Formats: sequence, C-alpha cells, structure tokens
Amino acid sequence: MKGHVLIVDDESLYRQLLTSRLGRAGYRLSEAADGEAALECAQHGGVDLALVDIKMPGIDGIEVLKRLKQLDPQVEVVILTGHGNVDSAIAAMKLGAFDYLSKPYKLTELDIVVERALEKRMLARRCAALSAEVAHLRGADDTAVIGESEVWRRTLELVRRAAPLDLPVLITGESGAGKEIVAGLLHRWSPRAQESYVPLNCGLLDDDLVESELFGHKRGAFSGATADKEGLFELASGGTLFLDEIGELPAACQAKLLRVLDSGEFRQLGATALRRTNARVIAATHRDLDALVADGKFRHDLLYRLNVVHIPVPALRERPEDIPLLVDYLIRRSARGAARLPDITPAALARLTAYPWPGNVRELRNAVERLVAFGDGQSIDEDSVCAILRLPVATPPAAKGPPTFSRIVALEDFERDYVTWVLAQLDGNVSAAAQALGVSRSTVYRYLRSTAAAE
Repeated sequence: MKGHVLIVDDESLYRQLLTSRLGRAGYRLSEAADGEAALECAQHGGVDLALVDIKMPGIDGIEVLKRLKQLDPQVEVVILTGHGNVDSAIAAMKLGAFDYLSKPYKLTELDIVVERALEKRMLARRCAALSAEVAHLRGADDTAVIGESEVWRRTLELVRRAAPLDLPVLITGESGAGKEIVAGLLHRWSPRAQESYVPLNCGLLDDDLVESELFGHKRGAFSGATADKEGLFELASGGTLFLDEIGELPAACQAKLLRVLDSGEFRQLGATALRRTNARVIAATHRDLDALVADGKFRHDLLYRLNVVHIPVPALRERPEDIPLLVDYLIRRSARGAARLPDITPAALARLTAYPWPGNVRELRNAVERLVAFGDGQSIDEDSVCAILRLPVATPPAAKGPPTFSRIVALEDFERDYVTWVLAQLDGNVSAAAQALGVSRSTVYRYLRSTAAAE
C-alpha cells in the first residue's frame, strides 16, 4: 500500500517537480507552501513521510520537524537543504529526521530515499500491530477449523464467502464456541491477510480506557496521558480490527464507532482534527444485541451497520460428531513433548462426546488438558473423565446388561444385540456409539434397521 507524502517547500517549482515525480510512482500527495500549512495538514493525520525544506519564511524546517514529531512520533521526515546548510541538516538528523537531500539532488536519489523512509514507517506500524497480534495468537489455537459435521462445514463455508468481502462482520455465539478463531480466519482468508490484525476485548477495559485504546489520545488529554498515543484504528488501518464482546462497548464509544463505520473518520481524545482509517471491523458477542437495543443499552443504528454479514457460531453440543476429532487434536497438543501420547478408552471418549459442554470448545480444551496433566501418561479412562467432569460412574442396570446366550446364534444376530446394548449405555447417541465401536454412523444405523426388521 502506497504511503501519504507531504511536500513542504516555499518554492512552487520544487513542489511541482516533486509532485510530478512522486505522483507517477503512485504515492498519495499533499502540498504545503510554508510550515504553518504543513502542520495544519498533519493535524488531520495519515501523513507517513514529510519532505521539508529547511529554509522557509516563518516556521523553518527544523521547527516543522520538531512539531511533526510531537504530532506523530512515528512520522518520517526528510530534510531538503542547500549546500550551505549541511550542518543544519545534520542537526536535524539528531532531532529524528530520517535523512536529508542537498539541492540540487538527483531524482533517482529522491526515489530511493522516499522508498526507504516509507518502508521504515510501514515496518514500524506493522511492528506495533504485530505486538498486539502475537499476544492474541499466543492464546489462540486451531480448534475452530477442526470438524466434519454438516453444521460446522456450513459455518466455515460462510466464513470463506465472507472473508474477501470488504464489509463489517458480526459474529455471534456462546462463550467458548470459537468466535475469536473465526474472526482470525476471516482475516487470514481475506485480501488483508498480509496487513495488521488487531484484537480488542471491549469487556476487559474500564469505560474511560476503551475510547483511548480505540481512537488514541493527545498528550494531556486526561490524567496520565504523558505522550501522544496512536489508537488501534490507526494501527489496524489497511488490516482488520476485531472487537470482541462488542455488547460491552460504552455508549460514547458506540457513537464514535458508528462514525468510523460510516465515514472512516475519527478524532483522538484531546484533538480537534479528524483522522482517517480504512480498517475492516469484525465484531463478536455472546449477548443478544436485539435485547440490548430494546433496553436502550446498544444503538440500533450501530447494530444495523455491524450486522452487514452475520456469522453464527454453533455451540459444541450442536456438533457432537466433531468432539472425537477435537479430543484427538487436544490430546496431541497437550502432550506435546511427552515420550508418548496417552490413549483414550472408547468408554471415556463416549462420555466426552455425550457431555453437553456448556463452556463449549474452551471447556473441552481445559478438560482434556487436565486429563493429560493429571493422568498416568498411559491411558485416559472413563473414571478419569467422570472425575474431571464430576459425573457419576455409570453402572448399567440389569435390564440393560449384555445379552447372554444358551445356544449358538448367528454372528449377525450377536452383533445386532451388542450394538443395541451399546446404544442403550450411551442414551441412544449414535455418534458416540459409532466412535466407541470403531465403526461409521451408517453402520450403526444399519444395525438399527436390522433390529427393527427383526422385531
């Protein structure tokens, strides 16, 4: 993505020369004939590089450099100087200038310096965003992409279709169902994948801090604001901003967020000038936003603007077929580095599959981690699962005990009766029975049909 270059020179001929040269390279350009005009332009934000003539009437280049750095410490500045002002240019370097060019300079030299300065600017912005992204990814996993159930395949297909659309997305679902991972997939599968992915949990910050995190602040905007700070909307510009628990967003921030979604403009705390961002917004919540709107706690117009694309994330109990696959992945992940992977008995796996998991994938992950950590390293059995989940250890009633035979019967009849007994132990859960028996669901259904025919 080409950067925004501000050209500051009191000589119109030089401004025209630079505008013509850099315009052909595809940079977004702004011009200023003096220092005051340059600072007014920079107040609006979004300037990546300033080319500043050192000798101008009024505010000179050195003072412009100082004030530009006060407005945005990350902005890059290249000083344009005559041969007689080299000492001043070196002094400017000590004040934070990226480089200087002595007039008359070669245009090829200008191209190289501009490219290098903008590369440094983009790397600094990317580095700041990556710090937030790495912190997020350290707590993430790949469980959201694991699953073969029909409901999960439909969800992932919706994610793939929504990812390339440059539109806001609202992700809903219960806590622990995988909304954060779905948001990450939307970014990873989008054209913005090489840009910043910046997450923020709106429910983890005090109301007075959320606005500063999102939009940034100027020095002195509030007690403790000792320096200017870029907001997450600036860090995520060109990339994706993920707002988790959007239902917890304070009312004042809701109005500002609506303006950003409508116009791409926002104002830092303590600032008068507007700034711009083109970050894509993905929001998520486990709450009923329609109910919050009815209670006056969430703006209806913001809900409409966020809910352009809606992705509901199913609860884990709605896709029990995926639990054995998730358990296998989580065991491998939890036992990483161990001498061997613990086995899991069919009865233990059946218990995990039949459990309703009110905490969804997050609760399943915690349970498997505990089973691996506190197990003997050899096997995970039904008793261990019952202890972790605080379930009673089942003893099958006599009426449901395994059939006994006083005569030789056909193998098919024996298998049919045994499958029927297994289903009775698992409360009729076909997926759990298939996993416990080591066969497919269709095989279990075939035995059920043969049982019905025999009766």
